[in-house]
Amino acid sequence: AILSGMKPVMYDCCPNSCIAYTKKYIHHQYCLFCEEPHLNANRKPCRQFAYFPLIPCLQGYFQSLDMIKLMSYHELYQHNPGKISDVFDGDHYQRLLRHRAVVDGKKLNHHYFSGSYDIALSLSTDDYLLYKRRRGRGPSATPILLQNYNLPPHV
Repeated sequence: AILSGMKPVMYDCCPNSCIAYTKKYIHHQYCLFCEEPHLNANRKPCRQFAYFPLIPCLQGYFQSLDMIKLMSYHELYQHNPGKISDVFDGDHYQRLLRHRAVVDGKKLNHHYFSGSYDIALSLSTDDYLLYKRRRGRGPSATPILLQNYNLPPHV
């Protein structure tokens, strides 16, 4: 969060990650699955997780004409069959361009990446325990890399 400038929204969760104390669970004092307490003796959450709202970040790309032009890279990219120079030359992306978008099992009337404001993203994650910690105990870190393919490679 520090490097990206994004501000997380913190949510209480079960110490064993069974549930997040949101919506119907927000007033529960104990986890319904493992019975661990929601709050400690000081009335603080036993555990929290950070949620990073993505939509406001993506909307920010469309606040500047210069950035809008940069975000048009995928739309203006010219694919040369048989030559791989960019992620947009890949077989999977090229197949998606020929198929109608599907959401919740329902085919929509448009094709994948057919809109000028569509954004192609790649998500990579990993998870590891910090130094000299036993498996399943102690602090962990989960780096999350979200790559925006709409931007040209030189950005």
